[in-house]
Amino acid sequence: MATLLSSPPSPCCETKTAALRGRIIDDPGAMESLVPAWRRLVERCAWRNPCYEPEFLIPLLKHRSDASARLLVVEATRANGDVSEVYGVMPLVKQPFYRLPIHCVHAWRPDEAFDATPLLDPDYANEALAAILTSLSASGARLLAFDTVSAAPEFDQCLRSTAAQNRLSTFSRDRFTRAAVEPDGDAEAYLRQSMSKNRRKKARKLLTKLQREGDVAFQHSGGADDLHQWAHQFVDLEASGWKGREGTALACQSESLAFFLEMVDRFGQQDSIRFGRLTLDGAPIAMLVDLHSGGHVSGYKTTYDERFAEFSPGFLLELQNVHWLHESGCTVCDSCTDPNNALINSFYAQRLPFQSIVIGLQTKMNWAVTTLLPLMQSGARLAKRGTGKARDD
Repeated sequence: MATLLSSPPSPCCETKTAALRGRIIDDPGAMESLVPAWRRLVERCAWRNPCYEPEFLIPLLKHRSDASARLLVVEATRANGDVSEVYGVMPLVKQPFYRLPIHCVHAWRPDEAFDATPLLDPDYANEALAAILTSLSASGARLLAFDTVSAAPEFDQCLRSTAAQNRLSTFSRDRFTRAAVEPDGDAEAYLRQSMSKNRRKKARKLLTKLQREGDVAFQHSGGADDLHQWAHQFVDLEASGWKGREGTALACQSESLAFFLEMVDRFGQQDSIRFGRLTLDGAPIAMLVDLHSGGHVSGYKTTYDERFAEFSPGFLLELQNVHWLHESGCTVCDSCTDPNNALINSFYAQRLPFQSIVIGLQTKMNWAVTTLLPLMQSGARLAKRGTGKARDD
């Protein structure tokens, strides 16, 4: 069912031809009908986020039985009621914030996703974001929380200026960076600059040592390859390791498996997904999955055969991937890893800034956002430190 949030758009939410308005969609059929316009937005959006593209988000919403998320779409509605185009997309979920008795919504970022940056039209980013804030306020929400959104200057400025224009306050909960590759020149020159001499020497020794075990090959999927076969090979390899033993592998959870296979199929139809693998005598001992969105690549998942851990096959495959990234013509690859991933940080030379931020959706929430939330976060951190110290004692 689709429900139009009928509050009037704010003055900053008008284009030359139509007003931007937010519409909540929770019907899968309606989402599917939106895909053509959604994809046009993806192709021109200001900040790429594969997690909010239809190929990723529709399967995720479809197969997560616990998902209460809904899709907020910003559209241009003309005087006659016709929708001309889509200007913004963001999935939302209602969740409490610090257990406050306040209606709070979050940009949905479940475990399967790595980014919560909304898709916004580059020419109307402020207007689309303002329409999102206006629509949510009209629906009764008082806070909008983002966990892991871009902190790149352009997006950060858009977020903060839009809030300021509507006299709304923001609270920055956290800022961090993720390792990234911005290809420049050739891969060997890049790795010489980003990796220490000792680590490069170690990588060569590991590869030579592995080659003594049998026939070693690095392989990369192409648009004409059977991605279904690559996907199942990845799933099987992941299930053979610690994730399989702990029950967190894709193969252990029917919903996660269904999401992954459909996501691969949909991205494959767009030629926007690539698998890589390191094989020993034809059998994969390390694999990775990259999502491509324009010139932006996201390192979505990796796995390796633990029986060959002494050869660091995952590390060797990641090094080879740097070569593939340079050959692909991409402008940037987000590692999508933990900020403290020492291995990736050691040879991914660039860093992408991210943040977690909360926006008050009404002016009467400004005091809570600027004063109460920081105090509550400080208290929570002190309590966490105290608990850790008590355990140490």
